[in-house]
Amino acid sequence: MAKSNLDKLKDAIAESAALLAQAEIGENGGQYPQQSADAFKEVVTAAETLVGAEGTEPSQFDAQTTVLNDARSSFLAARIPAVRKVTLRGTPSQRKGAHTIHFKNGVVNFVDGEARLPDELADELADAGYVE
Repeated sequence: MAKSNLDKLKDAIAESAALLAQAEIGENGGQYPQQSADAFKEVVTAAETLVGAEGTEPSQFDAQTTVLNDARSSFLAARIPAVRKVTLRGTPSQRKGAHTIHFKNGVVNFVDGEARLPDELADELADAGYVE
């Protein structure tokens, strides 16, 4: 049986509230900025208010579900990427100076064999054998 627009909104509210409860707020890699969390929380609160309102049209529930899903996507996109320091393979004398690796659709620059990279890219370079 298909869910009503109200039930879909309630589900989206529950998922969003759980995401906010689990999200680590801060300014470091892997965390979400406070401003993004506050904006997302405002949209969740507005959705909760709409659910409690009397005489609300089903189309309003549907529209608020869309707004809430968009806010969740924006919040998830605001996550600060986790970065870590990686070191090129080779001896210290081979690492000295500036080095560039053309990898996939981008360029990765190293200074004296070291670079600070997003975790995902660091893992890909390690899997490809470029870094330790």
